[in-house]
Amino acid sequence: MNNLAKKLDQPTHGTYWKDLGRRFSRYKFMYVLILPAVLCALIFQYLPMGGLIMAFQDYDIIGGIGKSPFTGLANFKEILSMPKFLGAIKNTLVYSSVTIFLGTPFPIALAILFNELKQQKLKKIVQTVSYLPHFISWISVIGMFYAMFSINGTFNDIMAAIFGSGYERKNILCDPDSFLSIIFWSGQWKNIGWNSVVYLAAIAGIDPTMYEAAKVDGCNRLKQVFYITIPSIMPTIVICFIMGMSSLVNSNFEQVYGFQNVYTQEATEVINTLTYRQGILNGDYSMATAFGMMQGVVSFLLVVVSNAVVKKGTGMGIW
Repeated sequence: MNNLAKKLDQPTHGTYWKDLGRRFSRYKFMYVLILPAVLCALIFQYLPMGGLIMAFQDYDIIGGIGKSPFTGLANFKEILSMPKFLGAIKNTLVYSSVTIFLGTPFPIALAILFNELKQQKLKKIVQTVSYLPHFISWISVIGMFYAMFSINGTFNDIMAAIFGSGYERKNILCDPDSFLSIIFWSGQWKNIGWNSVVYLAAIAGIDPTMYEAAKVDGCNRLKQVFYITIPSIMPTIVICFIMGMSSLVNSNFEQVYGFQNVYTQEATEVINTLTYRQGILNGDYSMATAFGMMQGVVSFLLVVVSNAVVKKGTGMGIW
């Protein structure tokens, strides 16, 4: 007890830095491995944040940030007064909400189905096939969709074969009412396999003895899914859902912009495409920065609020 009291009475000045130095010395090779990732994050994620000052300036590309006049909140006021801004917000919220709330169960269900496959060779083949679309660029996916749904494409050929010569061929990609369905299902086709990876990893971490005990108690495979698998991966589902809320005001620019055309553009404008057309194409970089800053702040608040709400309701959250 006397030795313990002496240790507790010893000054702690510099202890933290000594311990930190020991950890760096002990795990130096691991720190070297993560150094490129840290540098990339600093250079491409944090360093550009200094350019947010452009949102409060009338940016002059010749004078640069240092010589551009300060305008305060003028850019934000101009954004809020845009005729297309409210429509862009509405479309962004609708497209993102459908993707988040209706799209989340699909990769979860796919991961559970993968887990239920007992033939390992078949399981690997199916998993690989489901992952492949993720690595195809959006412009390639959009090209395939345009070829498939064109007037003389596969979709219209199939419909004509089913309904006969009376079927009127049409391109649904030129119909604004079909845009939401196209965005949703093309996103699911491209990303469902890749998004299932995190849930499959969570399922792999479940204790196998829980399934064995359930079998002894007479639970079939379906009941095991509902009473063991889903509750066990619920923390992962909650975290992915909360992180996904950050994209509620940030739709996929490549996907939306690629599927837009002269027939659908006016009715399907989102915040990202509006930023591109009003800010980038017109050379108004201050406005484009203001758009991005507003999206970043709102996304941060959505994550904080959704985390608080979910944690209060379920006891699970990111922090």
